[in-house]
Amino acid sequence: MGLLRHLRLVRIFMSEERRLNASMIGGVQFLMFPVVILFMSLVLGLASEQLLRNLPLDQAYLMLHAVMVIYGLGVGGLATFGDRIAERRFGSVSMVLQTPSTQPISYRELFTAFYVKEIIYYFLYSVLPLIGGIALTIPLTGFQVTSVLFLLLTATLSFLFGLSLSFFLSAVYVRSRAGLAAVVGAIGLIILAVSITGAFDLANLIPSIALQRTHDLVHLFTSLLLFLLFSAVALMTVKVTPGKRSERYEAEMLETAKRLSFVGADSSLMGKDWIDLVRSRTLVPVVGAYVGPLAVLAALFWFLGSVLTVRLDLNMVFYASMIGFFSVSIYSWLNLLDNNAFMQVLPITVTQVIRSKLLLLSMVALLTSTAFLTVLSLLLGQLSTLPLGLAVAYVTTAYTVTATAYLTGLRTNSYLFDPRVLGKFSGLNIPPLCLLVILSLSYSSDSYLVSGLILAICGLMALAALVMYRRIGKRWDRAAFES
Repeated sequence: MGLLRHLRLVRIFMSEERRLNASMIGGVQFLMFPVVILFMSLVLGLASEQLLRNLPLDQAYLMLHAVMVIYGLGVGGLATFGDRIAERRFGSVSMVLQTPSTQPISYRELFTAFYVKEIIYYFLYSVLPLIGGIALTIPLTGFQVTSVLFLLLTATLSFLFGLSLSFFLSAVYVRSRAGLAAVVGAIGLIILAVSITGAFDLANLIPSIALQRTHDLVHLFTSLLLFLLFSAVALMTVKVTPGKRSERYEAEMLETAKRLSFVGADSSLMGKDWIDLVRSRTLVPVVGAYVGPLAVLAALFWFLGSVLTVRLDLNMVFYASMIGFFSVSIYSWLNLLDNNAFMQVLPITVTQVIRSKLLLLSMVALLTSTAFLTVLSLLLGQLSTLPLGLAVAYVTTAYTVTATAYLTGLRTNSYLFDPRVLGKFSGLNIPPLCLLVILSLSYSSDSYLVSGLILAICGLMALAALVMYRRIGKRWDRAAFES
């Protein structure tokens, strides 16, 4: 009976997820997202013969598994804060995760079902289409069915490793920041010890990668054991919050708005967003969502240096270009903090709210990216490329976030699942950011020429960002605030 009860809860969560997304972007658009992933994977599979001429198969596997681990890390963090997000963003709707406040069911039992739902949902929505596209090319490419199935297994294990590790670290963070520091420190010491001693390949610290390379079943059991261990500890230590709760704070709206008076008429709205960010205890996750993937990326390239046969010249311009890809996460988080429906009766417009969020984001991104790139340049000995890197970081952040705000308004987290919006978003962002990444890799060959080209591209991106910023009003002034 316990298992059947749990499966029913998972099914209810799956139905809620489907209905929620379908109500926001439509059923067809909701189902189109995995189709887009399937198609992109199919194209890469068809082009694999050409790609593998210049890229060893082992490196291709490493890149795929790195993507799956990073993807899992992001999903695991989202699962941990899911109850808080749901309570604020959908405050006028009764969510399943808030059931313990009115029904005789424990929050831990419900959250366990929610966690299982996250695994199933993202596997079906992302991981399966990614490998499925490769599977469709079998008649044309000659890939072995067993090899593709094995890749599905190892890629899934990499995703589960990242997800469970992120979930575990987040649960520890909620309980004890000192505990999180101790765990992260221990992981860092293990990586450092393996790196110094050279006992084995650092990439094999992730069991699914070792399994992909060796086909040794020991790594399969190790991967499953780590997933179960991380998940069990996280579920046992996750803070039990039996429904919605209220907290009292001192009035600080006027004081905050006064401190932000330098932004002009938007100081009140910006102050409200800042207070929401602080009181919801979301500031750390927001900054983590911004620099976390970059830190993982930097660490990844650092310890994969012993694996890659072609040494890449990665400088601050490269990492600054990557900032553009991840800066959307801050704007996305800001739109999750509160239910905007109450603003419909206030003398403000959607455009004003969008612009105030962009101003707040600019402040957070400016400070965070400057600190991150400065520290990274010191660690990597790349101070000479820091000024150009900072310029690229500021411009790419402004460009990508303004493009996101222009296309999605206040519903970023639903509209980006619409293939039409996603297509426009990709068309605006991917080409210039990829071009900057490519140029950054050529920086050492002719620094003056490459710097000139990079600055020219940044100038065009800044101009485009200004045009989109000014057109936000025309696009969203007549829009209504929605719950």
